[in-house]
Amino acid sequence: MSKTQLSVLINLANSDGQIDDSEKSLIIKIGRAHGMSPEDIDYMIQNPVDKVDLSKLTNEDRFDTLYNLVHLMKVDGEIFDEEIMYCLNMARKLSYPLEAVMDLYGFVHANVKLTSEINKIKRKYDK
Repeated sequence: MSKTQLSVLINLANSDGQIDDSEKSLIIKIGRAHGMSPEDIDYMIQNPVDKVDLSKLTNEDRFDTLYNLVHLMKVDGEIFDEEIMYCLNMARKLSYPLEAVMDLYGFVHANVKLTSEINKIKRKYDK
């Protein structure tokens, strides 16, 4: 995971005006799982980058980013219009149609990862 990907997640969490504790926890968990230090993650949360360059992301990174966006949007149990709009906008920038977000939405849950279903969706949109 790159700082670009984590920045996208931080921007989604900030899209409704504040980062909820469950959102922050997931961002930290994702960042740490990809080798980032807690200090780097905290710095990024405190100093979000508005514009991120997605052009260097691989197909794998693009899908992981989309998956994590949907996961983060759902993690706190509240979905705001700003979060939906940000997620849809990012999907477009990641070259995914609205349908990809909707496909993931049904299979991404806060505490459960349905790997086989997620992989089917990934294959469906693999370029």
